[in-house]
Amino acid sequence: MPSQPVRIAYIAGYGRSGSTILDIALGQHAALVGAGEVTSLTQQVWRNNEYCACGKAIRDCSFWSSVLREWSNGQHSGVMEEYCALQQKFEGLSMVTKLLSGIGLGKQFSLYTRHTKRLFNAMHSCSGRQVIVDSSKLPGRAMALAQIPGIDMRVIHLVRDGRGVAWSLLKGYERDTKSGLQKEIKPKSVFRTALRWSMVNLAVEYLSRKLGPERVIRVRYEDFASDPVAVMGKIGSFLELDLSRVGTSLQNGEAIGPGHQVAGNRLRMNTSIALNKDETWRARMPARQQVSFQRLGGWMLRRYGYL
Repeated sequence: MPSQPVRIAYIAGYGRSGSTILDIALGQHAALVGAGEVTSLTQQVWRNNEYCACGKAIRDCSFWSSVLREWSNGQHSGVMEEYCALQQKFEGLSMVTKLLSGIGLGKQFSLYTRHTKRLFNAMHSCSGRQVIVDSSKLPGRAMALAQIPGIDMRVIHLVRDGRGVAWSLLKGYERDTKSGLQKEIKPKSVFRTALRWSMVNLAVEYLSRKLGPERVIRVRYEDFASDPVAVMGKIGSFLELDLSRVGTSLQNGEAIGPGHQVAGNRLRMNTSIALNKDETWRARMPARQQVSFQRLGGWMLRRYGYL
């Protein structure tokens, strides 16, 4: 076990906000390992033998097979099922209620803490990197990780214009495991997206207040796509790393390659990826749908400078 706390750069926010490409971009630095949505690793990725961004099924991936072998070493045979149940209990939005109530997390949280620390320690050991990028996005998971001694977590609150998120979620996709779509994705209504986008981002703001400004920064995806040099400089200062080369590479339109990201957007399965602002929603999303989103989420759009 490492003597120093395990450092985690946690990307929090709502889906379809660019977390996967930010994860991949950060993973270009020699001190960072872009791990993708780590919450899914034990819940579904390993069980279903889903694909790693390296192109191999997870059980054939040298990195993740080493991580899971080290994590489960000396544990009982049902440790993964046990941990999955603990994740369901402690990583949802209900963590907000638990922390607000002040009634305590109970004895099971100690077991969740032990399994989680072992997993991150294994990732640290097998990668040889200083910082693990976890783009699970879930604010409840971030709140749970924040309670664990021995984990030094910094949170990047990633925000994208909710109308763009809603437009993206209006499209459905068939299951295609090799291209990174592990299950059918059904279209989501604008109303549902507006409600959940607002709730999740508010939960991240609550987390920000709990952790303090020195441990949380907010990044708008549109700013990242428009000026990656400035945004990478901001994140680099936050993580105490020099990310200028990554920012310059992105600014010059150079493609980046994924590492060992699990779950997340299907673009992680491409061998080379270019940063794209993607604002097609402005021209193609019907005005009535934009107005529908603004009726429910307009106050949050203003809060983040989108109106």
